[in-house]
Amino acid sequence: MLRTGLSWGERVVYWVVILGLLSLLVFYRRATLPVAIFVNGKPVAWVSNFRLANRAVELAKSKFQEQYGHDVDFAEPIDIGNLPLPSGQKLMSPSEASELLLKSVSPARKAWLIVVNDQVVTALKSKSDAEQALELVKAHFTPKNVTLVKEPWFKEKVVVREGKIGINEIVADAETAAQKLMGGLEPPKYHFVKSGEFAVRIARRYGLTLEELQRLNPDKNLDRLKVGDKLLVKMGKPLVTVVCVYQVVKKESVPFKTERRFVPHLPGGALVTKQRGKEGLKEVVLEITAENGLEVQRKVVKERILKEPVTEVILVGGGLR
Repeated sequence: MLRTGLSWGERVVYWVVILGLLSLLVFYRRATLPVAIFVNGKPVAWVSNFRLANRAVELAKSKFQEQYGHDVDFAEPIDIGNLPLPSGQKLMSPSEASELLLKSVSPARKAWLIVVNDQVVTALKSKSDAEQALELVKAHFTPKNVTLVKEPWFKEKVVVREGKIGINEIVADAETAAQKLMGGLEPPKYHFVKSGEFAVRIARRYGLTLEELQRLNPDKNLDRLKVGDKLLVKMGKPLVTVVCVYQVVKKESVPFKTERRFVPHLPGGALVTKQRGKEGLKEVVLEITAENGLEVQRKVVKERILKEPVTEVILVGGGLR
């Protein structure tokens, strides 16, 4: 117990000595405890000291690199630290600990990861391959022969970054990675047109209306299908959503007006067409927003009359029948 009457300086010295003794006690306690090797926070092997633990980790890594290459590392986080030896557990040599460690880890190497909404979905060996995979996905969902208002983009947060990943999760090329992104949760379903098939029959076969089949295949003329044409009949569930804004130019007919003129000298109720009406023609520029190839919004941005409509003039008799 601390004596009363000590000066402030004596008290400070007293507590410094006490804390020093406690530190020595903790250090001694840790020095006498065995050292465990942890994988993902779980102890897998015990050795007598830190030097032997580091040696065991080095041996395991060397065997990994002999088997998979010099750039291979552990996929799981490895830690070492003091931990009491459980009942029935024995201290191991570095060689024995390394063998046990190898059974608890998997090989990984650095690669370029494609991350969607903070979740790694695939990986490739180079950054250029990863970027090419994303461009392939954009190209797949971008309609052909249209004028893009802006470059297609992903609705989700998609980034490419370098990181460590299991070697079995690294795909061989950009095409494989693109298919994985597009197939994702569920791949799309296609129908190849056979001889004698018509759009209405194909749509009915898959439970679609003709309008729905056209929306799934905006670049196809369903009235002029050819044998071998590839039709999308069911959207998949990709891991990403490609948004496109583009313009298309269409020609539409302009309806004519009908003008009725009362003519007293004609018999009552008589109708005489003095001038037949003719439809006009206009050019319409549409701006369409599509997500993964499906139209979600459209608006007219410009109209131009190419041919004025001709008003139909009908004479209505107002005299005696």
